[in-house]
Amino acid sequence: MRELSLFSGAGGGLLGSKLLGWKTVGYVEFNDYCQRVIRQRIEDGILDNAPIFGDIRTFTSEGYAASYKGMVDVVTAGFPCQPHSICGLRKGEADERNMWPETVTTIRTVSPKFVWLENVTGLLTSGYFGTIIGELSACGYVGRYLSLGSDFVGSLCKGERLWILAVKADSSKLQSMDFQKYFPSYSKESFRRKLDGAIGKMLSQDDYTRVKRDRDAVARGMDRLKAIGNGQVPAVVRAAWRILSEGII
Repeated sequence: MRELSLFSGAGGGLLGSKLLGWKTVGYVEFNDYCQRVIRQRIEDGILDNAPIFGDIRTFTSEGYAASYKGMVDVVTAGFPCQPHSICGLRKGEADERNMWPETVTTIRTVSPKFVWLENVTGLLTSGYFGTIIGELSACGYVGRYLSLGSDFVGSLCKGERLWILAVKADSSKLQSMDFQKYFPSYSKESFRRKLDGAIGKMLSQDDYTRVKRDRDAVARGMDRLKAIGNGQVPAVVRAAWRILSEGII
């Protein structure tokens, strides 16, 4: 699976892609710190050597997205959650941080077989979820969605996220399925025993290290903490994909 990664962050989701055996052919990430982490992981040989693009708006408007048409099997995107989070003002499309329009523009342009999305579960009640599903459907995609957290793979932290798998509707394997015209919620319980063994706890003691502060009381490592907070747990990425793709691929 050749992946175009949007909103790549510091690579948590990308490590999930590695667990699934995918190859990343492009990264789109605005944050400078996260870009530097991705570059270092490429140099370390952990992530695939591929171009790193900045602002997704430039990525689409200047033709970079179009250059990936026919080159990509799956577009992945953990698009910004702030417009939809219950911890925020929930302005949705009125929030300047809402990057779903750019996300769906990229999907429409690249036209991958699969679309793999992640966001906060608050998206389901924000009033914007229908817009996302409607626009995916208009692009010719059908699929399923699921709420799944880190506790499912043995973490001490629940960290529940919303996962959406969309597939091009002309796939021959979808012809007999009953969800072609909508995106139903999918239960994780029936697949719990089908996952490969016990994955184990995902968080080490180091993840709870106290935040150190300089004399000016400003926390050191804030970029790192923000990247971790926004990041996806690799084993959850793999588990959610396996659950939602069961019977599709």
